[in-house]
Amino acid sequence: MKVQVIASVDELEKVTPFKVDCLLWGTRKIPETYGYLGFVMGDGFYLKMVCEEKDPLRTYANNQDPVYRDSAMEAFFMFEPEKGRDVHSTYLNFEANANGALLAAYGKGRIYRSYFTSEEMELFGCKAVVEKEKWSISLRIPIMVLEKIYGPLELKEGSSFTCNFYKISETQEIEHYASYSPIKSDIPSFHMPEYFETATIVIE
Repeated sequence: MKVQVIASVDELEKVTPFKVDCLLWGTRKIPETYGYLGFVMGDGFYLKMVCEEKDPLRTYANNQDPVYRDSAMEAFFMFEPEKGRDVHSTYLNFEANANGALLAAYGKGRIYRSYFTSEEMELFGCKAVVEKEKWSISLRIPIMVLEKIYGPLELKEGSSFTCNFYKISETQEIEHYASYSPIKSDIPSFHMPEYFETATIVIE
């Protein structure tokens, strides 16, 4: 995956979109889901994900609510300050519903995760927009927050990290699971950094 350097968030939708279309664990169909990821030098990453879904389930309204029980889109990232990345490194999860409620945390596994502070949640600036035929979420991941977790990161052209993006609902009536990068596991879980895709920052 290539992550293009952009001058500002205004250029985000000019980058090549990625698609969340790997159906998982018995899922037969999901609404078309795609996104845009760009990097502003010295600032951070900007993400927008779009789902062509009418009237998405959105019962949760507060940050750190279990939004995966609604209709949700998610983005997981893992960075590395040193060489020798392994599957036990710390990774970040960002999960949001159509109310703009954001579940965000970091850690080395599915349990015992650390939640971001309210000040950090403000910096992410998660916003949701619901339209007649689709809905979207947008957020910012500042370098300063990443460096609080990982220590100094030299994020520049050629730098790489790993990530994956998801569409989910755990509510039985509309239950579905899909990812950007395939997850080759019989166990339903998005918390599998061994299946994250390598992403490289590029200037085009």
